[in-house]
Amino acid sequence: MAPPFRADQVGSLLRPKSLVDARANSTLKVDRLRSGPSSHEKGAAADNNAQDDDPLNALKTAQDAAIKDVVREQLDRNILPVVTGEYERGIFYGNFFEALSGFEVRYTPFEDFKKDFPTNRPLLKWGVPGRDAGFPTAQKVTLEKSAYLDDWLFFRNLLPKDQIKNAKMTVPPPGWWHIQLKQTFSPDLFPSDEALLSDLSAAVRKEIMTLYDHGLRVVQVDDPNLSFFCDEEWIATCKTEGVDLDRLLELYIKSHNDAIQDLPSDLHVGVHICRGNFPNGVGLASGSYERIARKLFNETAYKLFYLEFDSPRAGDFTPLKHLPVDKAVVLGVVTTKFAELEDTSELQKRVYQAADAIAQGQGRTREDALRDNLAVSPQCGFASDHSEGGVGMSRERMWEKLELVKRLSEEIWPGWNKK
Repeated sequence: MAPPFRADQVGSLLRPKSLVDARANSTLKVDRLRSGPSSHEKGAAADNNAQDDDPLNALKTAQDAAIKDVVREQLDRNILPVVTGEYERGIFYGNFFEALSGFEVRYTPFEDFKKDFPTNRPLLKWGVPGRDAGFPTAQKVTLEKSAYLDDWLFFRNLLPKDQIKNAKMTVPPPGWWHIQLKQTFSPDLFPSDEALLSDLSAAVRKEIMTLYDHGLRVVQVDDPNLSFFCDEEWIATCKTEGVDLDRLLELYIKSHNDAIQDLPSDLHVGVHICRGNFPNGVGLASGSYERIARKLFNETAYKLFYLEFDSPRAGDFTPLKHLPVDKAVVLGVVTTKFAELEDTSELQKRVYQAADAIAQGQGRTREDALRDNLAVSPQCGFASDHSEGGVGMSRERMWEKLELVKRLSEEIWPGWNKK
């Protein structure tokens, strides 16, 4: 099945300085715009009243202005799909788990996380003692009010009617926190991992359907944690610690499938799996997708996969031989980790190499694979949180990279964006 866009983007864009400053001045504890500040933050905000009577309102104003500008820029440049840049979030998975009933996101020391969890590696080197994590606080976790509907309605109102179908929003996966923690829930609350993940999958599905019911037609589930099943260092640590990675992968595949089951046929849903994208080009994991490719492509219900292929740490295209004929991959061949512009002819060669790997596995031709199974994109977003982007990355270079992706797609699939 051909992907909806031959030139795609992952979702996050570099924030303008006005938004970065507004978020920093808002005193939000972990840089998230929530429904309201915590008691700690209220106290901090009160201390700051001399400088800003309402930092949350100031953040909302800066946020809305930045989203209007970035949407207009994409429309002017004909860059698809159109996104908000995730400017309404402090981090790419932000605001969803905070919206759940029976669930709490709170500061957690690193000793409560799985040993050597890849996301924590750079933070530990930098001397950070812990970070937020999410836990159930009741025997049922539900989504009573959409986390992202207000954001989508604001975004939708900025779009011409004929562009609404080209808008994309992202959601986190059900198992986002589950994979990270040693003890993910109290046995007094849930009888099993399956029971908790079932609730979380239902919440993600409800969020997706709420957005769909209000006109959204393109959704991306962001799950970089799945790439950690390919990281040899973490695999070795898990074996030493007695962590059953095979069982965990089965759990997460089921949780993803439960979250996207029985969705409308005109809703495009894909999963993005990169290897982490901290500011200044800091990656989190390495390893080929080969360890998970067969299960990922054949046992998940996704028809579209956004995968990272911008550097040697991602391995070669061999895992794509497992891709079924009716599914597609968006090749993340343009890097957001560094500002240097790639050579279009070299990128085109790499896309053809990927097509050859797919064709070999399917017993078809390169042309078949190019037609039915491939698109191109950056390997990740340009700013997974509100802070800096890749090494030397500027907003102008960001647009140049997105234009490069578009140009590459037009050379391989001429006229696709006019259809």
